[in-house]
Amino acid sequence: MTETAAPVAPTGFAALGVPPDVDRGLAEAGFTQPFAIQIEAVPVALTGQDVCGRARTGSGKTLAFGVPMLSRITPNSAPNRPHGLVLVPTRELALQVAEVLAPIAKACGKVVLAAYGGSSRQDQVTLLEKGVDLVVA
Repeated sequence: MTETAAPVAPTGFAALGVPPDVDRGLAEAGFTQPFAIQIEAVPVALTGQDVCGRARTGSGKTLAFGVPMLSRITPNSAPNRPHGLVLVPTRELALQVAEVLAPIAKACGKVVLAAYGGSSRQDQVTLLEKGVDLVVA
């Protein structure tokens, strides 16, 4: 007998134009309704336009830029190379951003890597060589 995953109901992100695979990852990660910054930024960023937003800590900025980045990586994207780069000022923030985006990425077959100083450079190079879709540094 083969087990199949139960279908996941679309989230409020689907109404913003988020593709079904990313929407499923959001639902599995527990994100069901977008915050104000996400409602404003995601539809614009999905078109490929630049977005500049400002919001308080804990208001959803990571998903406001991360969801469109993951959404724009398609099966037609060149394999085994990064397609997105997130630059942050500290290693702690790099880890935090990667921890938020990694489960969503994994649910849609994508890989996120946090690359930062103070950890094994060889481990990071090995992961990059295996193929990473989004790098947070």
